Amino acid sequence: MSKTRTNGLFIVKAFLLSFYSVSSSVTAADAHTLDFWHWWVSNSEIKNINLIKQHAKQQGITVQDQSMRSYNNSDYSNVLKKHIQQHNPPTAAMLISSQVHPYNNAFPLLNLDEVAQEQGWEDVIPDAIQETAKFQGHWISAPINSHSTNWLWINKALFNRLNLPIPETFDDLLVVLERAQRMGIPGLVSLTVGWEYTILFELVAISSNGLEFYRRLFIDRQQLPSDKQLLINTLMRVQQLTHYFSADTVNNSWDENTAAMLQGEVLMQIQGSWVASELDTLGAKADVDYLCIRFPDTQGAYLFHTDHVVFFATPTNDTAQQKNFARMLLDKEFQRNMSISSGASPARVDISTEGLNSCGKKSIYDLRMANMRHAVMISMNNNAMHSIMTDFMEHKTSAERAAQLILETYAP
Repeated sequence: MSKTRTNGLFIVKAFLLSFYSVSSSVTAADAHTLDFWHWWVSNSEIKNINLIKQHAKQQGITVQDQSMRSYNNSDYSNVLKKHIQQHNPPTAAMLISSQVHPYNNAFPLLNLDEVAQEQGWEDVIPDAIQETAKFQGHWISAPINSHSTNWLWINKALFNRLNLPIPETFDDLLVVLERAQRMGIPGLVSLTVGWEYTILFELVAISSNGLEFYRRLFIDRQQLPSDKQLLINTLMRVQQLTHYFSADTVNNSWDENTAAMLQGEVLMQIQGSWVASELDTLGAKADVDYLCIRFPDTQGAYLFHTDHVVFFATPTNDTAQQKNFARMLLDKEFQRNMSISSGASPARVDISTEGLNSCGKKSIYDLRMANMRHAVMISMNNNAMHSIMTDFMEHKTSAERAAQLILETYAP
């Protein structure tokens, strides 16, 4: 996930300069070089990029990656669009689920049906992920993982001091936070940017109103007269949790907050499964140093955030190479190794859990069970929600106004 709170214009300019300097060094002799854009920049994410490069190299493909550090995914997207509009697209680029269809409408993406049929994507990728990776029945992206957002990460040593059971409900969570506060233990790392606020909102929305409410309003876009008040109540619960945010973590990026939780500076972190990879990079062990549980009252739901790789169909790009890269990304060995490395579930449901820790195994089990119950649902990772939640959390708009804007965003 992109994360750092830095001036967006400076980042864009720096990224452009970096791209031009690197791309100008690529010559016609680099016949097997694949230009790949992404936003993975934390220590654990760089480890995952290196894994992609390693597997690609085994297929005779040298990956030249271009990364962008930004707290707003739209910065990355804007730079990518600018290069495409200047007839200088990369060979491949990473997109989030909500961006795949808009990009396909604006730019020519490579049809991946041949690779999908060869590897049986239709049979092994969950339906909800297929809906974001296909357009009018044709595969236009290669989904490489299935992160889920509804996780709560807990420092085990601090939690043991509370002498309380694992929180199963939202009320249980408040009991844990209250006791921690009385004992002088900061309860939650701060969430400080739009995509983090949106994750918190979607978790509390399910926790407060149930899975079917989320499906009806945010997936099926069916609204009822009572929805506005339910959204207001949800937003007030979100605000309630901010009272337990640690002031010492307010300027941190998500990975810095993961380190703070692990080091015992804060009890818990509300964040997606990418935290598992960061904890592994920091040398932490599941069930020894930290606990991973589903956010209270969201058990049974699997809110997914999938990273997709798309390929630009241009005369200058090597179609055979692009398809080979897509084939590698959905290869069973790569999918398993990426799951171990990244903390995400594989995009495929037929991958062995051998070598994964308890959190990784639980994530894959939850995905399989949720897929059978049609409870795999897309996370609200879009710019409209980021903006609404940022204004609400920064007290620029009321709960009533934010609720109305959410209803408008998800209007039928």
